[in-house]
Amino acid sequence: MSDDATAGFWSRHQVWAVPLLMFVVALTVRMVYLNQAETSPTFDQPIMDEQYHVRLAEQINADDGLPKEPYYRAPLYPYFLSVLFRITDESLYGVRLLQIILGSLLPILVYLLGLRLLDRRIAYWAGGVCVIYPTFIYYDNALLITSIMTLLTSLLVLQLLRCETKPNRVASFVIAGLLLGLAGLARPNILLLGPALLVWIWLVIRPQLGARKALVRYLIIAAASFIVVLPVTVRNYVVADDFVFIAWQGGFNFFIGNNQESNGWSATVPGIDVTWEGGYREAIAIAEESEGRTLKRSEVSNFWYGLAWQEIRSDPSAFIGLLFRKLRLFLNGYEIPNNQNIYLARKLGSIVQPLMFSKWLHFPFGVVAPLAVIGLVLSLTQWRKFLPVYLMLGSYLLTLLLFFLCARFRQPMMPFMILFAVYAVFRLIEFKTRRQGKNLALALFMLTLLLVESNHDALGLDQQRVAAEDQLVVGNAYLAQNNLAGAEMEYKRGLSADSTLAPLHNNLGLIKIRRNRVGEAVAHFTRATRVDPGYLESYMNLASAYLETGQLEATIRILEQAAVRHPRNDQVHLKLGAVYAEAGRTEEAIRFIRRSLELNPDSEAARQALREIQTTGDKP
Repeated sequence: MSDDATAGFWSRHQVWAVPLLMFVVALTVRMVYLNQAETSPTFDQPIMDEQYHVRLAEQINADDGLPKEPYYRAPLYPYFLSVLFRITDESLYGVRLLQIILGSLLPILVYLLGLRLLDRRIAYWAGGVCVIYPTFIYYDNALLITSIMTLLTSLLVLQLLRCETKPNRVASFVIAGLLLGLAGLARPNILLLGPALLVWIWLVIRPQLGARKALVRYLIIAAASFIVVLPVTVRNYVVADDFVFIAWQGGFNFFIGNNQESNGWSATVPGIDVTWEGGYREAIAIAEESEGRTLKRSEVSNFWYGLAWQEIRSDPSAFIGLLFRKLRLFLNGYEIPNNQNIYLARKLGSIVQPLMFSKWLHFPFGVVAPLAVIGLVLSLTQWRKFLPVYLMLGSYLLTLLLFFLCARFRQPMMPFMILFAVYAVFRLIEFKTRRQGKNLALALFMLTLLLVESNHDALGLDQQRVAAEDQLVVGNAYLAQNNLAGAEMEYKRGLSADSTLAPLHNNLGLIKIRRNRVGEAVAHFTRATRVDPGYLESYMNLASAYLETGQLEATIRILEQAAVRHPRNDQVHLKLGAVYAEAGRTEEAIRFIRRSLELNPDSEAARQALREIQTTGDKP
């Protein structure tokens, strides 16, 4: 085919050829990463939030279903994952493959947004950046809601723009409402966009339809989104007689992000068990102990909201300072970890190595964020056209600032930030071409300041500790696979980077237990308690090791120390009560097991232990 013929074909068919090409290349890149990451032990042994989602999906597909309590987290992704499990016969490779097929549609959505808001050149480049943007590649392969949420927010804004084009089409507003509701079931904080859309209705839709019809359109969006959410609210009420709109974790998350010791990004609270299940139980126990009664889950959430607001009122200036810190963290180019260190992706897949790094420059977000801010400022001359995007970005960012920040929470904003970043590049080129020296100088000055802000060390992380935590993640996956040699090697590598990371010592102890070397295990568990006295699991494992060798008094001593450090952990009290019973100290056993039941009234293990002790005590 000649050059002219090729150009002619391209001009005639680019409407479908460009999106198809973007999809194919995006899928190819993600497939390469998928197959590279498959060699990692974490691929088939998900950790933390990924593991939580897998367990929920398995429960959904099981005969008994989920526990009869309100959803702790928004339920869309676990149900989505349960469907993928059925399709793929629970193949994690198959699940990830289907997910990256969906994720590969995102560049097309960004391309369409670019066409609608800007021009074809910017649409090409923005879509192309999304094809190879490393965090999209990473999260499309992760068992997290992040990828689906990013798709939903992009679809939602695109649909709002379509509503502007044909405001008389009621169906367009219905679809917008359905998308908003679905996004709310993924991350409820997106629902703050709902009230913000009143601004859009008044300034954009009202001039086209009049006030009454515009208000009707808004009510249609609200009703459609409410219809999507309503089954979740009804389910929560039916199973637990508790009004929880979507999920009840909001209060505790609000406290995490706003207590006086918060750093704005860490998902832990000093003094509360850092493990997922332990922290969950202690959050409930603390609330119930403070209120002096058993609480519904909505009441637990309200307790933590109240406690956070109490701390905010006690020091408003600290709260304002923390908000400003969170804003700076949002603009910082470092990909703040939450589920696991995203920079592990460089080790898992060589295809992302040139696309993402954090040395003297936090690339790519440390470049995209400054450019996006410049693009946003330059777009204000056409503010009405961009209003739905502004409202989405503004309302979503506000929710992040009110809670806490990490890399995956800002992902739904990335398609729009990339679009504005590309727009900024083209405007800078335009300033130079048209010899608008003052505009160019001012924009470059702002860009320089923003580049400095986005690429400094905002977190102050100890890179040796980061390296040790990475080895811990990989070692834990090996341990779950019963590959003791691989796990031990990773743990020892981690200790060579940071010998004060307690879980490394603790898990080496677990390996020694499996190898029946109890004495060596005791040494590792003891070392873990010394380097981090607040790490509960090492106390529990040390107590089990002592118990295995018949050292009851040593077991009791360790568990008493654990109970002092973690007074609201039901498992500590249950285990201490059981050991007291074995030592013949019945009264103390009953007291501690009852305390365990107070902390966790749903514990069948504690009830059974109490019955056995009381039955034994009744015998002559």
